[in-house]
Amino acid sequence: MGYSVLAYPSDLLSLDWDHLKIFRVVAEKGSISGAAQQLQVAQATVSRSLEDLERTLGHELFIRSTRGMELTQVGHQVLTSVQQMFLSTEAISSRISQIAADQTYKVVIGTHDAMATYWLGRKLPEFTRAHPQFEIMVKVGFETQNVANGDADISIQYEEPTTPNVIARQLGWIHYLLYASPDYLAIHGTPESMFDLGKHRFMMLSGYNKQLEAWAPKTSEWIRILERAMQTNSSTVLLEACASGGGIAPVPTYISEMDNRVQPLTQIKPLASAKFWLTYSERVRTSPHLEPLLNWIRTSYDPSIHPCFREAYIPPPFNNAR
Repeated sequence: MGYSVLAYPSDLLSLDWDHLKIFRVVAEKGSISGAAQQLQVAQATVSRSLEDLERTLGHELFIRSTRGMELTQVGHQVLTSVQQMFLSTEAISSRISQIAADQTYKVVIGTHDAMATYWLGRKLPEFTRAHPQFEIMVKVGFETQNVANGDADISIQYEEPTTPNVIARQLGWIHYLLYASPDYLAIHGTPESMFDLGKHRFMMLSGYNKQLEAWAPKTSEWIRILERAMQTNSSTVLLEACASGGGIAPVPTYISEMDNRVQPLTQIKPLASAKFWLTYSERVRTSPHLEPLLNWIRTSYDPSIHPCFREAYIPPPFNNAR
């Protein structure tokens, strides 16, 4: 190439990292063709890269012959330095990956009793196994958690958000249907209409009292006058009592995907249907590392995957609805 060993090298800070990577592969392979094949580039690209690197350093790095590419004395010294550089960058990359793996992201998800117990709580292990860097607290409350005030980072709620600085997206619909255990129905018979409920043991979640105005007028009036065998403020207590033969209870149809101890009374129309929402704070929106959690929540409630959350009521079981 005709470079003088006395040539003063250019500013080494301008060295092209890609040129150094190509130089390293050529030195390892001993030929331009071998390096081009490994790097999946044209041989001319490899040749130009070596010429640019030699021009920048002011020294020949290879003796070109029919036997291939042999390192010059300077080439050997440069290769040693380049290998050390690559080892250093690999160490840095490994350390950064380890720091990222060790990072813990604490997130508070607020929701209501039934949603937390019978859907979110049963599905969350799937996410945390795949993303061990997340530390998730599920905050259960009778009132909706206010993400704007910092009560939670993420909320899955039944009320449509109205706060301007809260990001909201409708997740789907919840349909309320009457359920009973097979043992209860075997003893007391199966009601064929709402009017038959007067002959049965009826159980109710006290929280539904706030929702009766959203139910069909005839349904809400009928439920108000029914005698209650039991009333509770806990969805868990209500479902357990229903599964144990305590009576008939209105329950969200998504229970049919999670619990086969209770049987849906599909001969009676749903009592009500209601929207539910995903809301989260500005901090969550601007945190890229939380995007996997948001995507997982959206998928977990996707109506195209889980027909129980579609706007149009589909009677359970949902095996043929997908």
